[in-house]
Order: sequence, then C-alpha cells, then structure tokens
Amino acid sequence: MKPTSAGHTPVKFGHVATRVNDAKKMSKFYCDVLGFRESDWIAERFSFLRCGSDHHTINFARHPKEGLLHIAFELRDRGAVFDACQYLTENKIPLVFGPTRHVVGHNIAAYHRNPDNIRVEFFAELDKMRDEELGYFEPRPWHEEFPIRPKVWPEGTDRVQWGFGNTGDFPGYMEPVPLASERAA
Repeated sequence: MKPTSAGHTPVKFGHVATRVNDAKKMSKFYCDVLGFRESDWIAERFSFLRCGSDHHTINFARHPKEGLLHIAFELRDRGAVFDACQYLTENKIPLVFGPTRHVVGHNIAAYHRNPDNIRVEFFAELDKMRDEELGYFEPRPWHEEFPIRPKVWPEGTDRVQWGFGNTGDFPGYMEPVPLASERAA
C-alpha cells in the first residue's frame, strides 16, 4: 500500500496465526512462560491468546502440518478495510476471503496474499479487554451476549457473522501454501 493512501497504511502489526500439532501445548507455553492470557478457544483446536488489550496477538490452530497460517495488520477502521479491499482490487491483488466480520474476536477482516503467497489479513474493530480484573471484552453492539467473556466456543461455531467463510465454504484455508520460492522449484 502506498504510504500516502490515507487509511490504507496499517496502524500496527496485529497478530500472527500458526498451524501447530498441539494447540494446547503451545498455548500453555505462551501463557506459562511468556505471560500471555487466553481470550478464546474454538473447541480444543484453535486458541486466541493476548499479551495486551487486543483480543488476540497470536493464534494456534491444530493441524498435522505445522506452519504459518496468516499475518494480520490493523487498519484505522472498517471504512479503511473496505477502502483497502478496493485498492487491492484496483491493483489486481485478489481477495481470498472477506470482507467479513469474524464471530470469535468480532473483527472486520479481509484476506489477500502477498507476493510470497502468504495470507495477509487487514482488520479493524477487534475486541478489546480494557480491564483484566473485570474480565470481559469492551461491549460492542454486534456481540452475541453481554458481557462477553473469554470462553470455549463449541466445535462448529461459525467463522463469520456475515459474508462467506463458514464451515465448508472456505476450502483450503488451513492447508499449507507453498512459498513462491518453493513453487518455482
């Protein structure tokens, strides 16, 4: 993105999501050794951990082939995410998912691939834990319950509140994608 494109430049690096053989083991390490806190789980296969007020800073998804799932950058607001989608389209960089609103974390998100074929998420409106002692995320109109606290979401929880991307209609998301250097070989 051009630094001069208002709203297209990320506000910050948001999070990284990785595929691991044992999401519980990795989550325990990050919590016990590095002081992260659990925000949410989807069943026992996908964890969302935080080290600040953002709902998640790192995700661990159980998968037989370990590797990078995606990296994510926060944009100014939902309008900036939609503008970035338009910018990507105009520059022939196809979206691979979104724009949508995720159920877990409740962020607006859109995904594309960088030149190395790595999934990159642009997001806004991620849930925030403003006060650890209160133990709930800042209330937002789109939350399913009030207050919303860290929990284990059941297997089969929809990935998104709107748009496509729920069970079965986003094939290959968890599958490893070869890097450009691997594709050329």
